Amino acid sequence: MAEYSHMDYPEIRRLSEFKIDYSRVRILEYVDEEGRVPQSFKDFLAIFPRAPLETQEIPRPTFPDDLKYLQDYSSLHYPKGKIAIAVNWDLYPRIASSIEQYIFDLSNDGYYGTAHKVRGGTPQEFRDFLKSGASLAGAFLIGSLPVAWFEMDDDFHNTHSEFPCDLYFMDLNGTWADVDQDGKFGGNPSDVQPEIWVGRLWAPKMAGNDPELIKDYFDRNHKFRKGLMGCSRSALAYVDDDWQNFGDCALDLVFPVESVEVINDPTATDGDRYKAEINQNRGWAQICAHSSPFGHSFRIPDGSEWVPNSYLRDTNPPNAFLYNLFACSNARFTETDYMAGWYVFSKSPFRIFGILGAPKTKGLAAVGSTKTGSMLYFENFYGSMKAGKTVGEAYKDWWNALGPEHSLHVRQWFYGLTLLGDPTINWWSGAVPVLRDPGDGEVFDHYPRKTNFKWDPIDVSEVTCTIEIDAFGTVSPGKWAAEVDQTGFVQSGLTSTSYEYDFVGAQRGRWRVRAKVGSIECPHSDWMYFTYTK
Repeated sequence: MAEYSHMDYPEIRRLSEFKIDYSRVRILEYVDEEGRVPQSFKDFLAIFPRAPLETQEIPRPTFPDDLKYLQDYSSLHYPKGKIAIAVNWDLYPRIASSIEQYIFDLSNDGYYGTAHKVRGGTPQEFRDFLKSGASLAGAFLIGSLPVAWFEMDDDFHNTHSEFPCDLYFMDLNGTWADVDQDGKFGGNPSDVQPEIWVGRLWAPKMAGNDPELIKDYFDRNHKFRKGLMGCSRSALAYVDDDWQNFGDCALDLVFPVESVEVINDPTATDGDRYKAEINQNRGWAQICAHSSPFGHSFRIPDGSEWVPNSYLRDTNPPNAFLYNLFACSNARFTETDYMAGWYVFSKSPFRIFGILGAPKTKGLAAVGSTKTGSMLYFENFYGSMKAGKTVGEAYKDWWNALGPEHSLHVRQWFYGLTLLGDPTINWWSGAVPVLRDPGDGEVFDHYPRKTNFKWDPIDVSEVTCTIEIDAFGTVSPGKWAAEVDQTGFVQSGLTSTSYEYDFVGAQRGRWRVRAKVGSIECPHSDWMYFTYTK
């Protein structure tokens, strides 16, 4: 049975009122049915020897003429700031088109993305590279890139541990030391206040650099952002026996309480129920279970039931869009086939007698840990999302609420935390209307110019829509309204999926729609263009 950890948290800033008692939390256990032990730092270096850092900035893709105002950075068109997209040097040529599409997608959400090829580099060199990027909002690390390792001789049960620690790359100005000069940080870092969020896309195959898995990820990411994968305003808290008191894990701060399914009865949280629930379509899912990089273990009256990583990889991929994995070492991304990787990556589909097999996961991001331990203080994480913050922004807020000086408990529980997948999304990123009429490039010659705009409904509760219709040159000669920080015609609060409008003149026009779900403003659709000739 797991021991209790006596959490000392009075100094932690509460972004939302804590409803869970964290003063006595059972410690997570590393559980592996086959007795496998985690990869060591020495094992890691044998695969990824350290070499001098080499970087090369990739020119941004060329935006079409109607969006040329988005080509270069301005705070006007990129209010969410700059993102460094760092890609393994040898991987980049094989996924270049995916990265270009991702930069276009980011621009629609107000992020200015710049891609960089990266080869070699110590953690210190790579951190300095991130620090040199003026006023970054965050960084997305794709493929095998430098990994900072941390070691503890006073971990849970007074054991020695060593593990990847991405907090180092988020905290650009704190003081971290490698006292024994063995290549691993240790001790008690000071002034730890993350300036940026960091997400990783490290494939569970080909040492992090599987191009097919990564291209498939970006294809699903793009479709999600364009409303083509749907979305879900519901959540799952699947909480195994030792943490029954977590209840809904504070997911009700993000989702209507009636749409959060809580499964925490010890008689219900077994392997079979997990398999059934993880296949349901949800916005967020939190899984609380003793684990390893290779599977989850669920307690049952006469022992435990083991669900291996291969279940998600080969049998039944998960169907929530985002995950919080309270599951020790499940996100130890340096391990081949690490289980958290199969929450966000999808095995390539295959065909048997012409029938497509291996359905794809919907997962796009997961918070998990590379060591024994995981996230606590869930209210600070989910509460930060109430105003529409992305998973990366909420993750950064969560870290900063811990304060700049970290106790032993903080290092034991949280220093292995990592964010896998795209930090710039959340469940509502898929709540994007798909536009239907008029189609892109349509030409009209009728007068009066009465135009019926139509789009597909979004299948979640409390949805209203806003349509924006722009006429080229009307607000400013030779420009679209957005080029001069203006809008065309805007109508909000629409509960239907159509709107009739008398267009202003014989000229080019464009339109887009965005949804509002509850209090959250969701992303705009892409613009659709049309022309009136008279």
